[in-house]
Amino acid sequence: MKNRLEELFPSFDFALSRDVRALGIDLGTTNSSVAEVVLKPGAAPVCRTLDLEQTTREGDYTSPLVPSVVAILPDGAVRVGEGAKRLRAFPQEYGLSFEKNLFYDTKNEMGLRKTYHRAPADFNHASKIGGHVLRFLAVSSEKIIGAAPDIVSVTVPASFQLNQRRDTLLAARSAGLPTADDDLLDEPTAALTDYILTNGADAVLSPKRSRPSLCVVFDFGGGTCDVSVIEISRDAESGGLGLSQLSISRYHRLGGGDIDAAIVHEVLIPGLLAENNITPLDLTWAQKKKGLEPQLLGKAEALKIALCREVERLLKFDKYTEEAKPAIVARQPSLACVLGDRTLRLSRPSLSAPDFEKLLAPFLDTDFLYARETEFRLTQSIFAPLEDALSRALKSAEDVDFCLLVGGSTLIPQVREAVRAFFPNSRLGLFESHLDVQLAVARGAAWNAAIKAAAGRPLIQPVLHDGIALVTSEGKLDVLIPSGTSLPFPPDGSYLSEKLMVPRPSVPQAADYPRELRFEVVGQEDRQHIFDAIWALPEGIASGDEIVMEYRFTAGKQFECRASFPKRPSRPLEQTVENPLVNVANPNAVQVRIEEAEEKLRRREIEGAPAERDAYFQLAKWYAELNQREKALDYLRTAQTRVRIPDPEILNLQGIYLMELGDLERGEKAFLDADQAAPGWGGPLFNLALNFRRRGFHEEALKTIDWAIQSAGMQGPFLGLKSLCLESLGRGDEARTAAVTALKSFPPPRVLEDWDLGWYRTIARLLGDERAEKAAAQEFANRKKKPDDMREGVPRPALWGDKETHKPS
Repeated sequence: MKNRLEELFPSFDFALSRDVRALGIDLGTTNSSVAEVVLKPGAAPVCRTLDLEQTTREGDYTSPLVPSVVAILPDGAVRVGEGAKRLRAFPQEYGLSFEKNLFYDTKNEMGLRKTYHRAPADFNHASKIGGHVLRFLAVSSEKIIGAAPDIVSVTVPASFQLNQRRDTLLAARSAGLPTADDDLLDEPTAALTDYILTNGADAVLSPKRSRPSLCVVFDFGGGTCDVSVIEISRDAESGGLGLSQLSISRYHRLGGGDIDAAIVHEVLIPGLLAENNITPLDLTWAQKKKGLEPQLLGKAEALKIALCREVERLLKFDKYTEEAKPAIVARQPSLACVLGDRTLRLSRPSLSAPDFEKLLAPFLDTDFLYARETEFRLTQSIFAPLEDALSRALKSAEDVDFCLLVGGSTLIPQVREAVRAFFPNSRLGLFESHLDVQLAVARGAAWNAAIKAAAGRPLIQPVLHDGIALVTSEGKLDVLIPSGTSLPFPPDGSYLSEKLMVPRPSVPQAADYPRELRFEVVGQEDRQHIFDAIWALPEGIASGDEIVMEYRFTAGKQFECRASFPKRPSRPLEQTVENPLVNVANPNAVQVRIEEAEEKLRRREIEGAPAERDAYFQLAKWYAELNQREKALDYLRTAQTRVRIPDPEILNLQGIYLMELGDLERGEKAFLDADQAAPGWGGPLFNLALNFRRRGFHEEALKTIDWAIQSAGMQGPFLGLKSLCLESLGRGDEARTAAVTALKSFPPPRVLEDWDLGWYRTIARLLGDERAEKAAAQEFANRKKKPDDMREGVPRPALWGDKETHKPS
């Protein structure tokens, strides 16, 4: 009698000569889990998830879900899982500090250059943290099954790039797992495999048997949102299933953890501040992000889960109505958060249905799909990866026959309903229980590993969904492997070759002999940076010499390349692979600069107080560009610690950001302190006057700008602001006199800096001087910049920017 595997996949040869024991590991951002499949000759296959014992401060705890959290205790002991997760609420008691001896949500940093510079060497990178989690899972599993597995499959998001997959392999191998590169399995594939083997083929096939069924797997977990579009067909003769992956979404750093962070920063921290009579800016960004957030995340998750279960219950009875929502509230016991020598209490942590729906709204937005990031959290619509995957498959939501929901965050009722509405013609596939939906990936991984071990090939043929290209010295793309290629490529595992030429060094050297050769590998479609391969060149190799680069792409989606020189065939090249700074496609250019600067500081590549001060000062300005002003203020405080005396530029920028955040008292003090530190500058007083005028305090603004003019002299922008203040006070004649004097004080427009040119144009408009206004407009056009981009001298907060803008000469 055929078993389920043989019935569903008759084209696979499952003839066994011995037992096969396979493990599937779901290495998740939030939780990880392990499943086992055992195949025995003549017997039905057996699949089970493993309940793993975890040590907590309260005692032993057993669960199939292992939080992907690692903590190093003061005595050097390492805790992994639930025990480490619970310690996040007691950082001071156990001396824990994020990214020093407490690590979580590190999966999203796989494949990056980022290091945890304060951590011990064995914990200083995301791949090493992943290795500790995998080692715990492997050791705990072997205690249960009593033997080493024949094969282990570790899952990754389908959207993981080469660098992320490579780091996952490093983590698995450091954990001692017998993992080949093609033992990495896409999470949506694993989930679909488990669903089919549990529910049968009819659960996923289209009722219209004349065509294949178009299936979307929507995997919304704790840290990633992954979508795979798969075509499923049934052979008319054998009845077996055929699965073909059409597309996957690009990498999206989006998960249920972002919803938890929203609850922390939009609900719990405001409640904590109110209860303890603290204003938002009484606490620094670091105190909120690194101090309070870890202590509150557990409460946020518990509130979310409790509220979702109550909403789900009410929906079954049609009692989740608009009228009932305000009374639907989840509550948790009181808690105390420790910050240094302060203890802050929150007596009634709660989350109401209306508040939760307000937080969820941007995550469920079908119109605005772009990522919105603050210094505290990320928000992006779940429909961004859905639309992305469908677009790449050349399909629409109306084409989809079946959508499988997997991942803990799909347990949110509002998420399920939003996905159901998005696919109007699709059946929705759901797992039976809250636990099943979180364990499906591990079970599917175990099934796939067992199938591969028994039949010698994977269930779904891997495909390269985005082509791989080499960036030439001219910046053009040399496509090495086109999108849609079946893997491995070449099919026999051999290498293809590409003849290249050693370019001239980008930096002039004593001789025309470059010291190293850099190969930049990117995605063909959107030029997403994947990695740099850097080769140290042997002596005697000169510009113009021929290089032979050989490459292949493995079934496990690993790009392997090597290089040699026909001129020196016996001399191998030493290669170093350098990870990118960010994993997302088309990253914000400012964010890339931030990542690069922060990594240089972590690696201590920027040394010396002046250089560090400048680096932190620049980081503050970049973060402000991203509207992350609290984080910018934190970096300004750090910059100030690198100098021994009050720094006027730092204080001035602090005043600007504090005013923009609404902390008028601290902002005014910062401006006055900046002026005291540099009494002849005048810039801080100008900014303070500008702020007074914006708030309608025209007398104070006039008094302050007069003070600035007395300090810094009769400069055009200063006199221009004075004329605006006078005009607001109804002193028109004086305003015009000041404006005339201001316009005369400017040098010709062609020599003005952008900011001064903006004020020149504003004053010309005020006077009705069409000739001067036209000259300013022409100069803007010559610079190929729009006047609005130059931050014209109108009284608005957008004027407040870098020190060049606010430090008149």
